[in-house]
Amino acid sequence: MKATDFNMQQSLQFMPQQGLLKLGDSRVIVMGTEAMGALYQELFNVGDLIATQVVMRRFGEANGRERARMVKAAMQPDDQMEWLSFGPTLHAWEGLGLPKLAALEHDAATKKFRLLVEFKGSYLAEQYMRVMGAANEPVCWQLAGYIAGYCSEIFGMDMHCRETKCVAKGDPHCEFDTRPRGEWL
Repeated sequence: MKATDFNMQQSLQFMPQQGLLKLGDSRVIVMGTEAMGALYQELFNVGDLIATQVVMRRFGEANGRERARMVKAAMQPDDQMEWLSFGPTLHAWEGLGLPKLAALEHDAATKKFRLLVEFKGSYLAEQYMRVMGAANEPVCWQLAGYIAGYCSEIFGMDMHCRETKCVAKGDPHCEFDTRPRGEWL
């Protein structure tokens, strides 16, 4: 299946008699975005900025890896680029925001990789501003982790993603830059 042919309405399996909702073989849930805002606030209440970043990034990375595996198994994309294109398609369908590929450089032979994504309507930036107010730095850590995990799974490289622009700090859109972890850290 191609990402452009994906229709989440047709792909979800509603099983209310069992209390389940599935996408492929993966159980999914529907949750209001306000809960994520409350999670941000609680993580800050019990920890600090660094702890909140680490937890949200790790949560996002685990989700991105799982989602990439589900896409490969259920959608059977033809190649890595098609597999990659399911990421933004799913984000849009899931209501997380509207990602747009800004740049992609990939050379498997030299292990060069760079993915730049512009992201409009980030629910995380929206919820952060709702509960915490304006930010001084990017705050969509869960999305950065998701992108890193998703790309790591597809390309078989340990990726790291940094959010370089964020609506929560006044930028016109959020922007994510993904590269092999060794280039960032």
